[in-house]
Amino acid sequence: MWQWQFESNPFGLPFAPVVLADDEDRVVGFNGVMAVRATDRGKDISVLWSCDFYLAEQWRGQGLGSVIKHELHRNSPLIMSFGISNQASQVLRHLGWVPYESVRSYRMLRRRKGIRSWLLSCLQWLNRLQSFFSAVPDISGMHINVRSTLPEHERVDSLWERSAPGYERAVQRDFTYLNWRYQQHPLGRYGFVCAWKDDQLAAILVTRFSRGTLRIVDYCGPARNQPIKRSLVNAAVRHWPHAAQVMSVTSDPAFGEAFLAEGFVQLRGRPRFYIYEPGVEDSAGLSTWFIMAGDSDGEFLQAASDFYTTEPLLGVPAEERKQC
Repeated sequence: MWQWQFESNPFGLPFAPVVLADDEDRVVGFNGVMAVRATDRGKDISVLWSCDFYLAEQWRGQGLGSVIKHELHRNSPLIMSFGISNQASQVLRHLGWVPYESVRSYRMLRRRKGIRSWLLSCLQWLNRLQSFFSAVPDISGMHINVRSTLPEHERVDSLWERSAPGYERAVQRDFTYLNWRYQQHPLGRYGFVCAWKDDQLAAILVTRFSRGTLRIVDYCGPARNQPIKRSLVNAAVRHWPHAAQVMSVTSDPAFGEAFLAEGFVQLRGRPRFYIYEPGVEDSAGLSTWFIMAGDSDGEFLQAASDFYTTEPLLGVPAEERKQC
């Protein structure tokens, strides 16, 4: 996993972690980093993801975690961290990192067991009822299919080139990145829900089905096309009818509206996404980021964990197992 994650960078950027060693040159602290390209209002920029931070137990409580983070700050003008713990969030705030509050979690439950699941189902029904008179948007001239591989290199790159100017800030989702992130993941298996207009690729929704859960993990397409987003979500939910639940994480309000309209519930907890950017002291100063679950290294590890603990798809027809 680490060889793939850190040493096969899709943008050809070097792996330069922060490593803390004691007087005998033994590693006692580590902060992994993933360098990526992003778009900033159409301008290409480099960003660091901070991940896999660790300090040996006997060295904790001495301020060495802050030493590691300060060294990290010297390596990039813009650093991000996603899916961090309660304790880590307190440390990051103290060091000047700013929480980005727009990332939310959504869930659709299809199997009910216990009072809590029935209450969640009632909320899902209410969300559907609110959108009863707004049917799935008409995307005349388009068709949607589900694939186990990405479309051709040129089609995906053309889609991203057309879409990138619509985002304020987002990781560069071209073919090289999506191919590395999803098709070359050493253990994860992903599906691609693709919208087409005539012969042109219009959008891609990336999904992963495992252990009865369908996860909507990424999107490449127009930033402000609500009909396409809702139609892709609807197609994904219908394609995996045997999923006991469907989950997604996103900072995009348009996707949030699409999830609610399709019967999802917005969960109370917020995934923690923090940004270090000199000169920015609070969330009001942050640019708008497009974030989905696939941006997190937590999805890397969840896919690997699911690979080793996948239960047999009992009751699922053989043809559908192939699609999973």
